[in-house]
Amino acid sequence: MLHPSFKGLPIVPTRTAMNEMTRLGMDEWDVLQILEEGYDCYASKRKKGTLERCVNKGKKTMKVVVVRSHNWSLDCDVWVITHVGKFSKRR
Repeated sequence: MLHPSFKGLPIVPTRTAMNEMTRLGMDEWDVLQILEEGYDCYASKRKKGTLERCVNKGKKTMKVVVVRSHNWSLDCDVWVITHVGKFSKRR
């Protein structure tokens, strides 16, 4: 399976993130679009190597959280999708 890449590294979801993506009708390519076109939207301080990006769609905001890590199966560094969410925009 071919994984999309962001900043030269493949994007790989955790099981929890895959469940969230399925519930929202998203795939890894949608996550890539949010990472590339979105804005930084840190709700709180995150660990070094963590990116939190958002994009507004209508009255909702889509959020993606990824962490840089090493994947032993692929034998390379990757971006691990740890959370995907959708919530109402703040006023």
